Amino acid sequence: MNLSALTLLLAGLAPYTHARPSQNLRGGSGPYPAMYTTDPTLANHTLYHPQAPYPHLPLPVLIWGNGSCMNNGTAFATFLTELASHGYLVIAPGPPDGTGITNSQLMHDAISWVTGRPGRSPFGPYRTIDANRIAVAGQSCGGLEAYQMCDEERVKGLGIFNSGFTEGGVGGSAPGFPNQMKVPSVISEVHKPVFWFLGGEEDVAYPNGMRDYAALTGQPKWVGNYPVGHMGTYAEPNGGAFGVAAVKWLDFLLRGDQTAKGFFADGGTEQAGWEETASEGLMRFEGLLKRELRLS
Repeated sequence: MNLSALTLLLAGLAPYTHARPSQNLRGGSGPYPAMYTTDPTLANHTLYHPQAPYPHLPLPVLIWGNGSCMNNGTAFATFLTELASHGYLVIAPGPPDGTGITNSQLMHDAISWVTGRPGRSPFGPYRTIDANRIAVAGQSCGGLEAYQMCDEERVKGLGIFNSGFTEGGVGGSAPGFPNQMKVPSVISEVHKPVFWFLGGEEDVAYPNGMRDYAALTGQPKWVGNYPVGHMGTYAEPNGGAFGVAAVKWLDFLLRGDQTAKGFFADGGTEQAGWEETASEGLMRFEGLLKRELRLS
C-alpha cells in the first residue's frame, strides 16, 4: 500500500474523537424527528429512522460507510440523524460505539437485509421501507467502500464524501484493513450517477475526488467543494453544510424532488457556499428518474 492511500484512509482518525455526537441528539431538523437503534437481524449495524411510525411515509434507504472504516455505528450520528429526519432509513456499519474496522461486505449485507425481511414485515419502523430506492455513500475510507457498490444493481447512485480512488488501490494485506480497494482506472466500470462532496484543496481527498469526477464519462455526475478540509461539517448541528447537501442529494436521487434538482443544477450549491462545482447529465438524469418513479 502506498503512502497516499494510507494517508487518505487514516487522515483525521484522531479528530473523530471530538466529532462524536452529543448523547442528546435533537432528532434532526427535518419533519420526522429521528433516532438510532439496532436490530438483532442486522446485528453489526446501526439504523437511523424517524422516531414514530408514519404509516403513509415511504422510507427510501441510504447505506453509509464511515470514515477511517470505523466499525462504530454512531461515529457520524449527528449527520445521519439529520438525514433520517427527512424521511429516510439510514444504515451505518457497526453497533453504537463499536470498535474495529469495516469492509465493503457490510454494505452488501445491509442491502440484502433491506431487500429481504423488512420489506415483508407489516410491523415496526421498517414497515414502509422502499427497497426499490437505495443509495450508497461514505466518507473517506467509507467512500472507497461505496465505490465497490458500483456493480450492485439494487443501488440507484453513489455519494462520495471526502474521498476518491487511491493510486495503486489498497490491498487486503494492509494491516487492519481487509478491504480490496480498486485503482482509479476502474472509474470506467461505474455505471451509476455519482455525486462528490469534497472539502476543498485542504482536503486530502481533493485531488483524487476531482480526478475521479473528470474521468467518469457517460453518467450523470456532480462535484462540489465546501472549503473546510477533510473532516467536513459532519459534527456540526444537523451535519452543517454537508448535511444540507446530503439531504438534497437524496431527495433528488431517490425522490426526484424538483427543489433538490435546482439546488444542484440552478446555482443553489454556490449560494450555500460550495465552490468549484461542476455537473454533467443532470437533465438526462431527471428524465430517467421520472421514468423510474412512474414504474416503481
